[in-house]
Amino acid sequence: MPTESAEALSPPDLWGQPVFARIHGEIDPFEDLSCFRPLDRAYTGDNTFWTVPSPEPRLSDDFWRDVAGHLDDERIQAAAQTLAAAVTRWEPRGDRLVFAAILRAGVPVADWLCRLIPGARAAALSLFVGLGIDGVALGALRRRYPERKVVFVDGWTGRGGVARTIAALNQGPLAVLVDPWGWADFSGAGEDIFCPTACFTGVATLGFSRTFFVDETRLFGAFRFPARYRREALVAAWQACCPAPGRADAARPEPPSRFFRETPLRIHANEVCRALINAAPRKLLFRDGAPRVARRYPLLLRLAEHREVPVQCGVDSLGELRTRVACTLAAG
Repeated sequence: MPTESAEALSPPDLWGQPVFARIHGEIDPFEDLSCFRPLDRAYTGDNTFWTVPSPEPRLSDDFWRDVAGHLDDERIQAAAQTLAAAVTRWEPRGDRLVFAAILRAGVPVADWLCRLIPGARAAALSLFVGLGIDGVALGALRRRYPERKVVFVDGWTGRGGVARTIAALNQGPLAVLVDPWGWADFSGAGEDIFCPTACFTGVATLGFSRTFFVDETRLFGAFRFPARYRREALVAAWQACCPAPGRADAARPEPPSRFFRETPLRIHANEVCRALINAAPRKLLFRDGAPRVARRYPLLLRLAEHREVPVQCGVDSLGELRTRVACTLAAG
């Protein structure tokens, strides 16, 4: 049973969201490599996998300028408006909502939702598929916001693992920006839209590492990173791109039908981006031909080049998985 008396961490003030995690000492993400697990270590069902964070990529100033140039995306803004409208139909009063932003991808989306739904609040916590929710953090969040309904927020769904984890624990609902396989309770788009915040790293946009499991009685931990690596302007640029609220009574898009198929591939553009950030992809696969890939996925191609991951275009079989992007992973 959760026992730690947990107060939210006061992290570097990049997002203004309380973070329910226990921060350990400061380390350098590019020098103190012994603090991280090997990049190609695969999850085998052993919970010791979650006791050490994944390493952080060292990305150039030019790359981050490129990311900033892709933040103002009308498709992402429309998806956010649709998502906010869906949540508002479920609970019209923002002062009755608290968004539990799943570290890391849920944080930028929850930031926009708070701007789109006046009165709503957000706080960040940890959830790992295979391990579950940080129960100590969730308990602390509920105590801090006892009168509010908790909505879990993630950036997107991949194969639905986060949604199934939340449902199995009788928690929820789950709200995501992009939901190609139809597993979320609320979503902004069923199309596999690439969101540039998939490129965000703990070094650049949070100020601390990926969280790690300690034990069931304590908050998940994290290492603080030096302030010199933070990119406050990138966070501010994303916040400035938040659209105006849409109409809650606008026409509701047809939600995607729920779909699942077993596959060893990491699928969908945003999940593939995360693999290029914190895993060991062996090959990047695109359903489209090379010219369209170059237009639609320039940031993925840049990351693949940085990681020296080969690219294959025109993989028609990805259509059977309802995805346009996938990658194979090292066996670990």
